Amino acid sequence: MPLRTRFTDLCGIEHPVLCGGMQYAGYAELAAAVSNAGGLGTVSALTMNTPEKLRAEIQKTRSLTSKPFAVNFTVLPAMLTPDYHLLAQSAIDEGVKIVQTAGNAPNKIKMKDGRSLLQMFKDAGIVVIHKCMSVKHAIAAEKGGVDCISLGAVEYGGHIGNDDVTHWVSQPLAGLKLTVPFLVAGATAHGSQLAAALAMGASGVEIGTAFMATKEATIKQGIKDAIVQADEHSTILLLRKVGNVGRFYKNKLTKEVAEIESKMEKPDFTPLAHLMTGKRNYAALHENGDPEHGAWTCGMAGGFITDIPTCKEFLERLTGTAEKIIMERLTQAVVPASRL
Repeated sequence: MPLRTRFTDLCGIEHPVLCGGMQYAGYAELAAAVSNAGGLGTVSALTMNTPEKLRAEIQKTRSLTSKPFAVNFTVLPAMLTPDYHLLAQSAIDEGVKIVQTAGNAPNKIKMKDGRSLLQMFKDAGIVVIHKCMSVKHAIAAEKGGVDCISLGAVEYGGHIGNDDVTHWVSQPLAGLKLTVPFLVAGATAHGSQLAAALAMGASGVEIGTAFMATKEATIKQGIKDAIVQADEHSTILLLRKVGNVGRFYKNKLTKEVAEIESKMEKPDFTPLAHLMTGKRNYAALHENGDPEHGAWTCGMAGGFITDIPTCKEFLERLTGTAEKIIMERLTQAVVPASRL
């Protein structure tokens, strides 16, 4: 029995699950596999970096699936910044129907023609999902005109914002304050969490780390094995002192970054730059497969990830568990007062 929500209706998909647009992991093979399995797969525009590469990846994704998929546009501080106007236009030209924005609010990002990034997408009839890390920013994004929110919290793998509020608080608050559908983003890999997300008012979940540990993900086996071996203590927060705090896999390199950062007297990314390069992360994920090599983002869902399934197997397990909990355990918990 499918879980139908406002998110599945909005995107025309079977399962209320979005695959996060992960840098160096959000390629056509994974995006198509998630979409073919009934979720919403995502191609990472930041990973492609140029309009030509993004066009090619969108075309490749479309050759692998006839199902809906999204393109993620993450706008955050970076050492190398792509031309977001040209990237956005290439997605529009390729007929993309759904995008996810992350980082800066899309209604406040100005393009070359004077329009905002949000207006550029809306003028093309594109559904816009915005990922943010606080209820405050979610409310602002809703007022700005986005169609859906993906709401992260401190458990999220990647940049987490500055609130340090958990899902247990932020998601029910979002359920009370938002009118657009929203997703619980981060630290999710078990059906009980999907059931809980729906109970707190969400219309689904966004998952990243668990999809990295699937057969279709194109990252190296060594990274997948590290995720399977990880637990809820296998991540570390970095870059708080330079105003860009994020959650990363805990290894020798990220511990070194944390040590350097702990001695900072004022914000300065310079002594960290040689350790936090995209080149290192790409090499870890796609060349040497060494989980100790780079500062790669990872969520706290490791405790739930015990094998490397296909995307179809993972989604069927996730949604099947959620459905069973909703139909059996939660239903049984409600009894007529006369039977008490």
